[in-house]
Amino acid sequence: MARYMSANQGILLQNGIFIALGSNLPGPWGSPEETLQRAVRELASCGVEIEKTSRLYRTKAHSEVEQPDFVNAVASVNSSMPADALLRVLKRIEAQAGRFLTVKHHHADHRWAPRPLDLDIVSYKSLVRNWLRGHPVRDAKLTLPHPRAHERAFVLRPLMDVAPRWHHPVLGLTAAALLARPTVRDTGAILDVDGLLVEMNSRRYSKDITSPRTEA
Repeated sequence: MARYMSANQGILLQNGIFIALGSNLPGPWGSPEETLQRAVRELASCGVEIEKTSRLYRTKAHSEVEQPDFVNAVASVNSSMPADALLRVLKRIEAQAGRFLTVKHHHADHRWAPRPLDLDIVSYKSLVRNWLRGHPVRDAKLTLPHPRAHERAFVLRPLMDVAPRWHHPVLGLTAAALLARPTVRDTGAILDVDGLLVEMNSRRYSKDITSPRTEA
């Protein structure tokens, strides 16, 4: 029997915000796994409501330079802040995790440099921004949906955990359909799967949870 998505489920996916998290270097917040967990707490402390998190995926770095494997995940979140404001929050959290200090010293092309934390908006309430004729505009400050998420297994596979019925706002395909395309399979090959990024004891991860205190 065919299963259909309810109107409410469709609205939730249409209004959903999905954030990709990645790390392949230890930093001030600990190991890559600990850094991703801390990043979720930081998001919550900024008023971003965490709806659901994926499992942790260990993936091979997609780079010509030898570097450690990545730990990747995706979080489904809710926020009233505009996309540009959310991006600023993500960049601030990356900086707190030591992102820009490490990237500057490792690789000329920062997209493929190892880093303690990488946070990207995969999709923001199905908003389409800086796409033209089915392709992302080059060098835009913020492109929605993310200009390369549809090509990256390390984003698509955890996205399937949190939103299996989500459709790419431009391409119209689910994460599973995008992942099945031959051009995607070798992009950041998934090596292993671990537990959930965050053990959700309630339906939502409370925005009142604050980051652990550090000694002065």
